[in-house]
Amino acid sequence: MTKRLLLLFLIFQGLTTILFAQPAWRPDEIQVRVPVDQPAIVEFGILVSNLKLNTEPVGDFFRCYLTPSEATALQESGIVFETEIADLNAWSASFGPRGVPSGYYTVDELNDIADSLAANFPDICTLHSLGAATGFNQLFALKISDNSAIDENEAEVMFDGGIHGDEIGGPENMIRFARDLCLGYDTEPEITDLVNNREIWIYYCVNPYGRDNMTRYNANGVDINRDGGYMWNGEGNSPAAFSQPETKAYRNFLTDHQFAIHCSYHSGTEFISFPWSYREEPTPDHAIHDFLASLYASSSGYDDIPYGQGFTGMYAINGSTKDFGYGALGSISWSVEISASKQPPASQVGSYYLKNKPAMLSMVEYAGYGIAGIVTDSVTGEAIPATIFINGLWPFSNDPEGGDFHKFLLPGNYEVKVVSNGYETRVVSGITVSSMLLTEVNIALPPAGNSHFACRMIACQIPNNNYNDEGNTPAAIGPPDQVRYSLGRMGYAILDMGDTIHNAEGNEFIVYENDATPEGYQLLAGQTMDGPWYLLGNAVGNSEFDLSVSGITYARYIKIKDDGDGQSQVADAGFDLDAVEGIVYVPPVDSTGFISGIVNSIELQSPVPGATVTCGNYSTITDEYGYYLIEADTGSVEICAENQQMYMVGCDTVVVAPATL
Repeated sequence: MTKRLLLLFLIFQGLTTILFAQPAWRPDEIQVRVPVDQPAIVEFGILVSNLKLNTEPVGDFFRCYLTPSEATALQESGIVFETEIADLNAWSASFGPRGVPSGYYTVDELNDIADSLAANFPDICTLHSLGAATGFNQLFALKISDNSAIDENEAEVMFDGGIHGDEIGGPENMIRFARDLCLGYDTEPEITDLVNNREIWIYYCVNPYGRDNMTRYNANGVDINRDGGYMWNGEGNSPAAFSQPETKAYRNFLTDHQFAIHCSYHSGTEFISFPWSYREEPTPDHAIHDFLASLYASSSGYDDIPYGQGFTGMYAINGSTKDFGYGALGSISWSVEISASKQPPASQVGSYYLKNKPAMLSMVEYAGYGIAGIVTDSVTGEAIPATIFINGLWPFSNDPEGGDFHKFLLPGNYEVKVVSNGYETRVVSGITVSSMLLTEVNIALPPAGNSHFACRMIACQIPNNNYNDEGNTPAAIGPPDQVRYSLGRMGYAILDMGDTIHNAEGNEFIVYENDATPEGYQLLAGQTMDGPWYLLGNAVGNSEFDLSVSGITYARYIKIKDDGDGQSQVADAGFDLDAVEGIVYVPPVDSTGFISGIVNSIELQSPVPGATVTCGNYSTITDEYGYYLIEADTGSVEICAENQQMYMVGCDTVVVAPATL
């Protein structure tokens, strides 16, 4: 078993709130069945929406998780339900220290198998830490590919399981699939070919606390499949978008890659559910989702597993991983519900895996069909980040490291537009894509200027949704083009500028509105996707902003919030955003700056005195409060903290601006 190190978080701008572990389920929470065929079913739907109840359809009934007050609200509305589990905390505790029924793998056993695969198949299998989770757990994913230690120009596919810890089939599927890929390499031609030509990522246990304690929640009592940032709406006890360590790690994992296909595994019914889950309108990629879901169903071992859009085929939810994977990143992203029972007998584990294995292999195969290429600088030949627009489909970013992009497409003719900050936009027309083939289109962009525009939507909320508006988040990406994304009344959006914007002479940010009547908003800047957020100002309509008023010297992320005027459930509600522009300032090379902050221990949930902090050739020791101040070279640098007595180490990357007198 590989040595697992607890990460130390380096907090550069104040302390984050530490949430302490709660019971496995909410106090006195129960699990009930709500029959569909009853007069008050309409009232039930209203309560689900108003109270943000955790619920899911299972055939002719809904399974619902209720606190006493929620159960009383259902009873007072005349809703009939049958209690399945009268005390979920007692039920969870009944599984003892194993956390799962006999015959299922514990989290430690899953980790041991992952360690063993990486140790015994080092050429094709590497183990990657994704960060810390609640309950003093760490998160890991396996990458399986020839040359798995490096990032190649190959289609990336992601499988994950166990985001709800009581849905125990997903992690079993994941670890068995990883094992079969490793064992089948060089012996089974289909697996060998796929491993040689794809990058397969297996995130085998998204919620280790939940699996250890047989609960859908993490240690903070949050449903992390409602905590995602794309159209977050406060469901599942989530206090804010990406509020939990698990969802931050999930988000970072997806944004650090370009997954052509992303499959997340659940239990509780049998259904393949694709975006949108938060609204009824189909996505621009609906035909692609539908085709691949049909392929998954037909190549699986299920007799007739249904598939469709999550909102209409299952139930409406906000903050799901699949809506984030598609809405923010453009991946073909969905969830697969693999069994009607959340905890089927252990004797059925193998049969459910074998039903899904051929379909999983099909997804790996088809991820490499369609269109692919590399975006490069036409002068240097180096890979550059870019946003890819193909016909009217949802845009997506290329791989941030290798510059390559991969998109499954149905047969037809396509036009590709490539947009990259600091480069000329290029459009390539007349591209033909054939069935089960790959069309390669490599694109070189000439450098042009230093203006940068928002390149990716990280998080957004239209409070309580607004189905009268199209929710066109891609309209906020790239230069002004007279296409709008309406924030919604009291809504917000967090945008990635794609590069660090440094404070310089004059204004650094410009917001462009697309509306005949100027509307009000607030603009904030942050150095990470999670803030902290610093106010740049309140404005109406097109406006410019000076970063110096915020008190920070650089920022990469922008948060824009509607001021709350007007109606909420109408078309174009809220501020109508066209684009956000940032002027890039390149700091001098031969200069130094400083980094300060607190070193915190995840395990102890407290500052760490006496830790060694290093940054390049500089080092220092934290004081009795865990505080440090260290000199550093300017630009993007790595800073690490180490406490040898506690066997802890952690690193982070920050951008250092020159010190000013």
